[in-house]
Amino acid sequence: MSQTAKFSWRDLLAKRKPVDRYDLAAYRKRLKIKKIQRIVVTVLSLVILLVVLIIGIYLYRNYDVDDLAQNLTGQQANTGTVQSNGFPVSLNGEVPQDLLVVGNSLVLQTQDEIIFVDSGGGTQHTFTHRYTNPVLKGDGSRLLTYDRGGYSYRIDSSSGLNYSGRTEATLITGDISSRGSYALAISENRYAGSVIVRSRSNEDILKWSSVNDQIVDLAFSDNGSELAIACVGFEDNQLVSKVYILDVSVSTTQEKAEISFPGALPVALDYKSDGSIHLICDSYIGVINSNFESSTVSFSNSLYRYYFTSDRTILLTTDLSAVSFTLTSIGQNGTKEDVQIKGGGNDIAVDGRGNIYLLEKTSIQRFNSKLELLKEISVDSSIFSIATLNNTLYLLSDSQLARLSDLEASQAAEGEG
Repeated sequence: MSQTAKFSWRDLLAKRKPVDRYDLAAYRKRLKIKKIQRIVVTVLSLVILLVVLIIGIYLYRNYDVDDLAQNLTGQQANTGTVQSNGFPVSLNGEVPQDLLVVGNSLVLQTQDEIIFVDSGGGTQHTFTHRYTNPVLKGDGSRLLTYDRGGYSYRIDSSSGLNYSGRTEATLITGDISSRGSYALAISENRYAGSVIVRSRSNEDILKWSSVNDQIVDLAFSDNGSELAIACVGFEDNQLVSKVYILDVSVSTTQEKAEISFPGALPVALDYKSDGSIHLICDSYIGVINSNFESSTVSFSNSLYRYYFTSDRTILLTTDLSAVSFTLTSIGQNGTKEDVQIKGGGNDIAVDGRGNIYLLEKTSIQRFNSKLELLKEISVDSSIFSIATLNNTLYLLSDSQLARLSDLEASQAAEGEG
């Protein structure tokens, strides 16, 4: 007959050697072990807290945390309040500020949001920018939005957010190329300013610094291989505008050229399709051809508005009393045409056929490429910005984004009625 042994915790504890409460050596050993355990736990907690803090600071300084979370979760949902399926696009509850074209989309900037709208009036992508001084630069199909004087920037397309980041120093200006590479000018402690150039995949290409000259504007060439940097400084107590040209197809900070324009304050910079560069100054246009030879084209009165196309620069200038206005067209090689207009101008747009649209207080004047007036159309005084997409003119007012063709059709119907 077999017997089965029974296991009992009570018997096991009874066999265990009893602890001698008067053994001081064992007592000290237990205290030492507990002390070591507390030290290990404290050190590990501090290490984890420090790692979390470092990661948090890195993400805050280099990324928009909300956008990063959106990317990590794979969510690209529209966050804006403006949703539309056709024209006119209602802007109730929004404060519109500007209108531009990026790729095949209209981009509407409001006080709080950036809204991509297709040519049929459908909302494609919206986001809340939360920037104090948002500036928009677009080329190809991508939009660079940065906070001038702040640290944040982001790159979007009509399909959603592509990238968001933060700079270590405050942003001065920026630009994006048709290839998707982009450049940011930032303030510096050791220099007057620096320019960071990054690829489409957000990898650093080069960093160029200006020792004495303040950076004003940046412009990529059409193929994205060159970057022009407009600066302003003083030489022999005279104001001097300068354009530095970098080859950004290679990682070198050696300038290909440096061109000076004395006695002028730079305003904006643009590359043309033939490789020439136009630098708008306060009293003339600086023209740099593809061989880096420079010339100037003067304009009358004070600069009021400007508009860049691939082959021209359009200016609207006025006298000190803002009574007399001149519309000027300057070609790639510096050829100039101008015409006096009867009223002021709130905005300029140019379509693919070369027609120039000038928005006045209560009308839109349409000129051909030779600045011959073709037509004048009455519009509401609340319209303050215009843009062309696929040769269609779009009108932005305080309350809506509309098409000129719809307005003309409505006016024609009223006339027939």
